[in-house]
Amino acid sequence: MFHFIKGRLDYVGEDFIVLENRDIGYKIFTSLATVSDINGDKEQVTIYTQMVVREDDISLYGFSSREELKMFQLLTTVSGVGAKVGLGILSSIQHQKLAEMIFSEDVTGLTKAHGVGKKTAQRIILELKEKIHAQDLTMEGKSVVMPKSGGDLLHEAVDALVSLGYGKNEAIAAIAEVSESSSSLEQFIKNALRILAR
Repeated sequence: MFHFIKGRLDYVGEDFIVLENRDIGYKIFTSLATVSDINGDKEQVTIYTQMVVREDDISLYGFSSREELKMFQLLTTVSGVGAKVGLGILSSIQHQKLAEMIFSEDVTGLTKAHGVGKKTAQRIILELKEKIHAQDLTMEGKSVVMPKSGGDLLHEAVDALVSLGYGKNEAIAAIAEVSESSSSLEQFIKNALRILAR
């Protein structure tokens, strides 16, 4: 319903903020990363939102970047991971680091997040790896030239990064940078994520 809300930061709670827009205060559940990101910028804040509807509740969840929102949406598609658990994960692990953990199958790292046990961590890895898909492979209107060998892997790797919320341009640039040092899809993604996290 709402893709984003712009307004004045009125209040910061433990796991939510209140954003005022035209005399209406929107309570938006958010991560510690977003709270830290918008800290000090109270007059004009943009929060990208997701409405979560349950039988007994309607809530707004929001983040300071589309990338973090995309990761939240992916997390909540995992069996057993609801909005609160997804939020807890993003409050414990920065979304780019989380993507790296998923691709490197770091079960131990994921279990350090609030509300995540070993089985949940394994489900997150299994289910999200299967949802990494995207379409376009263009950069500033020009087709990216892929090597004759490994071309499909390069496309799949860029698709994966785009689906995690990275821009096409930065995804393509990162994959191009690691193309000579990577030989598998997992290596491409892991190496590219390290570059993108710099």
